[in-house]
Amino acid sequence: MSNLTDKTEYRALSIIARIIKEFEKMHYLDMSKNDDWDTCSARNLLQGIVESNGYKINYDQNSKKPLLKNQDDGLRK
Repeated sequence: MSNLTDKTEYRALSIIARIIKEFEKMHYLDMSKNDDWDTCSARNLLQGIVESNGYKINYDQNSKKPLLKNQDDGLRK
């Protein structure tokens, strides 16, 4: 599935960021309680991967960059 390394590369994080944005499209759709819970959990896990690597999702539609570097990166452990 992937090559295991010590650090996740930017391209992998960019793909995860685009997937997270796709989850936003389900906000207005009807889902069962269990499916909603699982979907929310999956999104949160993916977002955690992005954030633990020092980035956040860029929701600016005028930007082609899917990620922004966290400004507080030095404060988080």
